[in-house]
Amino acid sequence: MIKSLSPYYLNIPWISPLTSTVSTSYTLRVYVWDGLKASPPATASYTMTKPNLATSSGTDKLDISQLINDYIDFEPNGNNQRWVKTTVTFNTVNELDLDVVQLPLTNLMLQGYGGGLDGENAQPPANNVLISGNDFKVFRNGYFNFPFIISETLTTSVTVKSYPSLNINDTHTFIATTYNANLVKNILVDLSLALGDEVVEIIYNDVITTLLITDECRYSPLDIAFQNKEGALQFITFFKAKTESLNVTSEEFQTDRGQAIDGYHQMVTYNVQGNSKFKMNSGFVDESINETMKQLFLSERVWQFDGTNYIPLKIGSKSLEYKTRMKDRLINYEVEFEYAFNEINNQ
Repeated sequence: MIKSLSPYYLNIPWISPLTSTVSTSYTLRVYVWDGLKASPPATASYTMTKPNLATSSGTDKLDISQLINDYIDFEPNGNNQRWVKTTVTFNTVNELDLDVVQLPLTNLMLQGYGGGLDGENAQPPANNVLISGNDFKVFRNGYFNFPFIISETLTTSVTVKSYPSLNINDTHTFIATTYNANLVKNILVDLSLALGDEVVEIIYNDVITTLLITDECRYSPLDIAFQNKEGALQFITFFKAKTESLNVTSEEFQTDRGQAIDGYHQMVTYNVQGNSKFKMNSGFVDESINETMKQLFLSERVWQFDGTNYIPLKIGSKSLEYKTRMKDRLINYEVEFEYAFNEINNQ
């Protein structure tokens, strides 16, 4: 698996694996495509040749992430993964190496990233659940997205049940596939269907994700969606007070069109534009939410989900102080969001 927002290194030997001959250069071909795993395009997306100037018999290290990352433009309802195949041909004095494709490698690419302590070529969780954490506080009339990777070879299933009354009692079955668009699945849980139930459990690959259903009578909770560390769509709910504001920019010039007493503007304003923002409080949460908050702040794509539309946002807050039960006792986060569009549509 490739997380394209972090470096992805290929370790390419200078010695041809076929003939054990030191190469004078190698040619790397990178194929990026949308479709079946076994159906790469005939023409490489990138081709590069690197000379062995030092006549090395060791290994060359090459980062391809910046070449391939732009093939994904993350969207909440989009196909956010691609296949990437790399091949190498070695140029040596041995004719057996001539135009022979070696070291073929095919990986699924997601637009995620590895953490600073995750090391090179970080991989998604072994359980293929693409969110961090197991317990989430959710609003009774809100939504929760559960992203995961299905098997390329086996039929898999996900169960979603609410307790104690099983008002939600669903089993989702997924047939094995190698089509990239179908390998990452999202189950959007409509929590209003749980009615009076208090908990929802989602089970996949023997991993239980627990949703703690919470009522909120005074405020209007918001479901915030964002592109997380794994390159998947994750939700977090903010429950409490919301404070909205508007920033306005404009230009002006002075004119002598007439007297102010006659209604003429002697200072004329133009290019007026506004950007709205709001501060939202999480409500009291467990400190296990800290990892989710971290990934929210580091996300390049953030939205407000209203049940139908994904409204684009960006994080206005530029720092995050982690809170703990020992230090803060009751943990509440206030985060500033900015709408990622102008109030006056100019596109």
